[in-house]
Amino acid sequence: MQGKKFRFADFEADFSLRELRKSGNRIGLQHKPFHVLELLLSNAGQLVTRQELVDHLWPDSHVSFERSLNSAVNSLRHVLGEGHYIETRPGLGYRFIAPVQEITEKATEALQDCLKGRYLLDRLSEEDSHKALAYFHSAAADHACAPLAHAGIADAYCQLATIGSVPSARVGALARSSAELAIEGDPGLPQAHISHARVKMLFDWDWSSAREALHRAKGLAPASVLEASLHCALGDDQAALESCRRALVMDPLSFPASLQLAACSYAARDFHSAVDQCWKLLNLSPEFAPAHLWLALAYQQIGMRDEAVVEFQHARLCSACRVQALSGLASHSEEAFAELSQLAATRHVSGYWHAVVFAAQGQHEQALSHLENAFQLRDPALLGMRCDPRLDGLRGSSRFQSMLSCFS
Repeated sequence: MQGKKFRFADFEADFSLRELRKSGNRIGLQHKPFHVLELLLSNAGQLVTRQELVDHLWPDSHVSFERSLNSAVNSLRHVLGEGHYIETRPGLGYRFIAPVQEITEKATEALQDCLKGRYLLDRLSEEDSHKALAYFHSAAADHACAPLAHAGIADAYCQLATIGSVPSARVGALARSSAELAIEGDPGLPQAHISHARVKMLFDWDWSSAREALHRAKGLAPASVLEASLHCALGDDQAALESCRRALVMDPLSFPASLQLAACSYAARDFHSAVDQCWKLLNLSPEFAPAHLWLALAYQQIGMRDEAVVEFQHARLCSACRVQALSGLASHSEEAFAELSQLAATRHVSGYWHAVVFAAQGQHEQALSHLENAFQLRDPALLGMRCDPRLDGLRGSSRFQSMLSCFS
């Protein structure tokens, strides 16, 4: 068994290093419980008798270790959490019943490609999303990592649609089929259910199915981040903030979770907290453009116009934030409005961002027309319309309320 690696759900066990990791994070596991896991994984799906476990844990000993074995198994179950991984056969032994994959050298390379793809997605830029897609497609060629890779492909397409660089009609079907492939390949893979939830939320506006999928992936920071986004879209600000904080407890260094907390604070009209959260991010990464964008939006709402313009200009330099930044600047500058119009002639620009500009200029008829166009296309940007203060002037319109009724 020396040197073997196994993966199950979001766990990875390395027998050579005597390490257990969950979602890449090392978990403390004592020596004996790890030996129990080692033998169960090596015989996944098969009954391992209590005597075999005792012989494995305490070789060359003829003393009874019944209580010690019970303690080791219970410790292992506690570390693995709520998932149903180990079946007890009373009086006989135990069986590891979750799907298990042995990680070969080739699979290790594919897994590294998946990790690189995830790292790039967390940077939340258009260019990095395309790079991530390439890594995920490479990893998908390996059967063992294919479900994880397909989940990454689905998330990359979702991110491109969220950024607004491509219309949802172009990538929605691709994201949906990739999420389905991930679940078919490994129904127990939490990342596959997160991807499925993201597709249901962004493209189908099927809130109940999104919630059900997220429930299957509880315990992972990305699930809580997406849950926060769903709560925001449906107007439950406090639940959104709680989900963000839960994600940050699980992964304190997660940029997506930190940024989502800023976005949810903004949605809850707590603009000063949004400013504070953005500055925490920028202290860690001064060039993180999405944080500049949310900082600009928060400054705009608390009347710090000059500071908002500066931050919009910072965000404008990033391709992923350019359209949103221009929509913020356009209410202050004819030049920015012209640039946004020119950009719309050469690439996809969501009608939502045009609506924001026209709403700021008091041109409500044009704003509503652009929103209705985006609504017909099921544009993911519309998930922000319930809480966006820049659209407050439109809320008295029956046309606006009719669209908003879908987000409940």
